[in-house]
Amino acid sequence: MDNYSLNVDSPIKGGYFSSEQIDLLSIIQCQSIDELMKFIANCDQINHINGIFESINGLDLETAKRSVFKTYQDTMVYHDQGLEASRINRFNYLGINSEEELMSVIDKSHPRSQEILSLNHHFISEEWDQTKSISYEEMALLNSHLSLFNSMLIGSGKIYKVINKYETDKENKFDFYFARRDLDFAYRNGKQVRFHSLLVKDDGKIFNGKSKEEIMNIIKEYVKQSIDFINEYNSNHKVIINGREEPVINAVDLFNEIVSFDKNEQGEYYNIWEQKYGISMPELMSCFEYALVNKPNNVSYLYNEPFLEDDQRRQKVFETLSQTTPGLIDTLGSQMHITITQDVDSVRRCFSDFKRLQERGMRIQITEFDMCLGRNDVPRVFGPNASISLEQVYQEKD
Repeated sequence: MDNYSLNVDSPIKGGYFSSEQIDLLSIIQCQSIDELMKFIANCDQINHINGIFESINGLDLETAKRSVFKTYQDTMVYHDQGLEASRINRFNYLGINSEEELMSVIDKSHPRSQEILSLNHHFISEEWDQTKSISYEEMALLNSHLSLFNSMLIGSGKIYKVINKYETDKENKFDFYFARRDLDFAYRNGKQVRFHSLLVKDDGKIFNGKSKEEIMNIIKEYVKQSIDFINEYNSNHKVIINGREEPVINAVDLFNEIVSFDKNEQGEYYNIWEQKYGISMPELMSCFEYALVNKPNNVSYLYNEPFLEDDQRRQKVFETLSQTTPGLIDTLGSQMHITITQDVDSVRRCFSDFKRLQERGMRIQITEFDMCLGRNDVPRVFGPNASISLEQVYQEKD
């Protein structure tokens, strides 16, 4: 694993970890066969696989972990295999034969309805971050470098990760299965967590066919359930950071990427939720009143956006930020994904604007930062028909 340092004295050194990565890391961290058995029993991704417990009986720990690691990977199909492959994979796992049978489950007429609806929500059919193809050795290397991080960003708080879209019963609709598993991993490893994210551009298709009023009611209840969950988890889980006892969750992305990446026909960036559902920022703010009144202790609320070095997009994000309820957002997060040929003055203007926001009391976090040497940039940097090594790329970026 390559290590890079900007020599910035930041108290937060974080990384993003998906639920699938966390499960694979949890397998690697098992210290005994009993621990591995307990992991399997509590992991709905694999605990229903026929013969999985028997398959590791008599194996030494390392061989058993590698076997379970591979079994976990085998439960998923590659995300680009198509919808039909994902559907068949999910049906096979649930032990049902067709969409018609699934519909009978949703109607609660099926004898296994509750079990199937729960398992369906907990099962990850498609991989989206190379989890299926990553090697055991690569994940073991990541595990050995966890000490580089004191903070983890987990994405399992997103609305489509929490809401079981097939459930009609409120008690079962809000399911924090993934979030609790991921948080427990952070807690076991002494890390704080940025909880991501209560409002995102992607709704996971859970709002298909719903009216504006129905969508707002769902968001309002989801925000309440999420804040209650965060408060409950933090009240029972503390980690030691720099000698002090701190809550596991110390930041929540309330909003993430809600301004469009592309311009509309008028050549302007726009609020995705307003464009897609007709929900204005004041109306969205009404859905987050509970979050403000019941804000967890020692927790920051973030609004996180990329590409703020784009002057026009940054101004739209600042306009959106100004429309949030006063006192709700205390931190603006900047995901800066730039190319090696980025106009330096555009970055300077961005940080000058950040400084002005700070002077007005807003905190700024660089939540992501990377520099790309893209295929189109190579000829401009190294000349046409250049043959360059990875080491040259690193040197040029430095």
